[in-house]
Amino acid sequence: MFKLNRRELLRIGAISVLGTAAGGTWRASGAKPMGNSNQAIFIMLQGGPSHLDLWDPKPQAGREIRGPFDSISTLLPGVRFGELMKHTALIADKITVIRSMSHQFTNHIAGTYVTMTGSNNQPDQDREADPNDFPGPGAILNQQQMAIHGVPPSVSLPNWLSIPGPSNRMPGQYGGFLGSINDPFVIEGDPSSKDYNPLSLKLSDGMTAGRLSDRISLLGQMDAAARRLEKQHGEKLDALRQSAFEMIVDGRVRRALDLEREPASVRDRYGRTKIGQSLLLARRLIEAGVRFVSYNDFNQRWDTHGSIFNTYRDIVPPMEQAYAALVADLAERGLLDTTMVVNAGEFGRTPVVNKDAGRDHWPNVYSVALAGGNVKRGFVHGASDNKGGEVTDSPVHPADVLATLWHHLGFSPQTTIQDRLGRPHWISEGKIIEAILS
Repeated sequence: MFKLNRRELLRIGAISVLGTAAGGTWRASGAKPMGNSNQAIFIMLQGGPSHLDLWDPKPQAGREIRGPFDSISTLLPGVRFGELMKHTALIADKITVIRSMSHQFTNHIAGTYVTMTGSNNQPDQDREADPNDFPGPGAILNQQQMAIHGVPPSVSLPNWLSIPGPSNRMPGQYGGFLGSINDPFVIEGDPSSKDYNPLSLKLSDGMTAGRLSDRISLLGQMDAAARRLEKQHGEKLDALRQSAFEMIVDGRVRRALDLEREPASVRDRYGRTKIGQSLLLARRLIEAGVRFVSYNDFNQRWDTHGSIFNTYRDIVPPMEQAYAALVADLAERGLLDTTMVVNAGEFGRTPVVNKDAGRDHWPNVYSVALAGGNVKRGFVHGASDNKGGEVTDSPVHPADVLATLWHHLGFSPQTTIQDRLGRPHWISEGKIIEAILS
């Protein structure tokens, strides 16, 4: 017998233990039929990956700058990547690398916030998410875009980005001033694990969608704590309940989450790792109709103040294998024309290797890779100096990347949203990066 108790319902809604609704119902009252049918995947390598060791090596510099890694050729004449980017070098003809990213924030949380929202209106220090924050792209899309029945407009996986603190909520990924009702839907868990069963979105043996529909009353079994939550926050749990029910019965998301449906060769291509199977899951969610999927790579290992080169030998190969497989797979399936893929961190690392064989935070210049949609294939935009320390050509702010993302999704960056006081804000203050579009 299928039973969806309050605990499972709240998991499906991703309601946090502190009692704030952290999962959108995908039916925001202000939703409008805007945008186009394009989709996007945003890979966030939180911690600050080194541009010098990945996308923008300096083979002519001294060892104190380039470190022990060599550079390798790519499919683009004259363009080299770090030696660990072996798979990515083979799909360089499908992507654009921006080597002139820059902003002012040296703090991880501030850097993540500006990367995810484009907003400079924040302190350069640790803080937790606030209801007055600028919303992340998934939340904006939830508020602006009408949902497909049973399919959320935006999904985050395999976890929220978190920070030490009472709520563990890192700003930049939530609904912010649009309200928690517009938070992206989060699917937690490691899809490379054998017991991966996200959100328990599987019907029990013998339970059909029709029988489940007849038993929808089970979803009304909310305890007193849930009722207090609804009263306190004014968030209607019946809408959350309906969304959860639709997703289970509809089947598209359930099927997308079942990686056993993928051929073993495809799973191997992405890598049987957390990031590999997560990016495969992202592709499957795109195929199911989700418009915006964010992958949060949050394991603190990208923050390499010491032993960066030993650490990178462990963490770069799984990332770049999965990323290259995703881009190539989307292209082979005819999805890259309509799906933008962003591979970003919140800043780069210092040009000079420190005394602990690490690199420190460096927002002055770093790199981001884009692919898909009208993004040029086989292109490098902007440049850093011969040490990888400063921008020398065509500086790009994170808000510009987001403006380009919104343009791809069919929204003008000047589309307005309102904060809690009714004040209008553009969804991006940045400019579309016309030079990287074909």
